[in-house]
Amino acid sequence: MADEKRITEEELQKIRTQTQLTFGKEYLRAGHYEKALAAFDEAAKLDPAEARALMGRSLALTRLGRYDGALAAANGIFNLEANSPHAYNARGVAYQAMGRLDEAQAAFEKSVTFGPQHAGSHYNFACYWAFRGDAERCRSYLERALEFDPKLNVIAATDVDLRQYRNEDWFLDLVAFK
Repeated sequence: MADEKRITEEELQKIRTQTQLTFGKEYLRAGHYEKALAAFDEAAKLDPAEARALMGRSLALTRLGRYDGALAAANGIFNLEANSPHAYNARGVAYQAMGRLDEAQAAFEKSVTFGPQHAGSHYNFACYWAFRGDAERCRSYLERALEFDPKLNVIAATDVDLRQYRNEDWFLDLVAFK
């Protein structure tokens, strides 16, 4: 009889957590924020040390306009990872949504400092600069985000935060499907 590979409880737990994280991300992209929140909450229950669950939770709560909860989730990431680019990124998104632009900028600056190759930090900082109407800084951060994760071009192409640049040559060059 051949040796059978069995999935351990720990491996199964990781698979379940990853599944919930994937559902959460897809629900966020589709604009189903309550469903995203539920998926990220389930991922956090399955693995309380999963920072991505708190990051997703913070983003979903921001989209739902529940800013205190979004900031609490972002701050919770610091309990898991000191100087986390994810936590600063989540704070930046929440602060921007709240209109606290100086705090948002400071959070995004720390996010790219502590995660210089974290595509999401650069991407959200690009969206911040688009919001501020600074096309050059938006382009610069979007370019860096796409260097680290070229698949972000799919999101950028339809992101409402970047809509004012959709017909610009530099934007079309960056998000071109190659």
